[in-house]
Amino acid sequence: MIKERLLVLVLAAGALGLFYILFFPKPQPDSSGMGLPLSTESRPEGYLAISRWLTQQRIPTASLRYRYDHLPSLVPKSTGNLLIISMPERVPARAAEMTALESWVDRGNTLLIMAAIVDTPLWILAPDASVNERLEHLTGLHVEDARAKNLDFKALMADRLEILPRGAHPLISGVQHITAISSLPLRRAQLHGRNDTMPLELAARKDSGDPTLWLVRHGAGQILLSTVASPFSNGAVALSDNARLLANIISWCRAAGGAVIFDDAHQGATSYYDGQAFFADPRLHRTLVWIVLLWLALVLGALPLRTARRMWQPIDETAYVEASARYFAAVVPPNATAQRLIESFLRGLRTETVPGPQSALWEPFDADPRVSAAQRHALHTLYERACAGKSVDLVRLQNLLVQLRRIA
Repeated sequence: MIKERLLVLVLAAGALGLFYILFFPKPQPDSSGMGLPLSTESRPEGYLAISRWLTQQRIPTASLRYRYDHLPSLVPKSTGNLLIISMPERVPARAAEMTALESWVDRGNTLLIMAAIVDTPLWILAPDASVNERLEHLTGLHVEDARAKNLDFKALMADRLEILPRGAHPLISGVQHITAISSLPLRRAQLHGRNDTMPLELAARKDSGDPTLWLVRHGAGQILLSTVASPFSNGAVALSDNARLLANIISWCRAAGGAVIFDDAHQGATSYYDGQAFFADPRLHRTLVWIVLLWLALVLGALPLRTARRMWQPIDETAYVEASARYFAAVVPPNATAQRLIESFLRGLRTETVPGPQSALWEPFDADPRVSAAQRHALHTLYERACAGKSVDLVRLQNLLVQLRRIA
């Protein structure tokens, strides 16, 4: 019995594991130990510092917890707003959202994209593979990984990147240095604009000269793209002239009454039902594991297992006799049956075992004073009909023989 229960346990666990692997979305890596670029995040990767600074400066702020098509209803003014988004996103935007975002920018709003293309914060350990395509769709800039011929391992392993402004523009007025920090080694990447776009390069890397800050006109609005995601984070906004650059962006891009919006929804802080996020939630998977364990404990511990069916099953004697009787009843004619029953009864009345003539069978029966004349006449009549091949009432014969055996 113990071996059978262990076998059931192994097979059930294997079947459930196969179902989980084939059909259930897998949870994303747990980010509880690292900060995310959220307006409510107080760790170095978050934007809580600049959110509180904007509140102190009486600049309206908002946290986007829905998809991009909710942007018009989030702020009172339809133009003159600034949206800060971080890429790669934990919840990638859908195609319909991208269309809504482009329309929102075209109406006269500004989109600030802090993309982790050169720096490597911890929150991009599981990056979205299609982020470069979305960046190119929005800005017209194609991202291409650059392969340096002579690797500078010192620069590669640096945890800070110095960025210098280019030319003169209100966005970089008073900015001398911009500093980006990176938890993991820096990367090399180059951006190339399409023929139909004329992006403006505002800042570049100090070590390689590759542009890191771009301004792209988009309808009545504009898009600012930074290839480093960290300059305005809690851990870097106070470094160099990062805060000055942020103040220039807000002053130049935000109109009177406009708001600064933080895209928290696409970093996982949503206020709507997301089926993919629901099935990827580790709490759901832990709950399902406990339900399965309790079900297995109930099945294997409390419920009895069905006994194995034996291959050899002996036939009951009563069933054997009944089957034989049904066979003879179907094969032997009723008159022959009646004749054999009467002769068997008469032989039982004789004391000697030596066979005698047929007429001698009836002598003990006819001489028995306990048998009435009616019973004697009935038995003789039934026997004569049986010998003549006529029909005989076997039920009547059986009842008569039972009566005679009681008195004989």
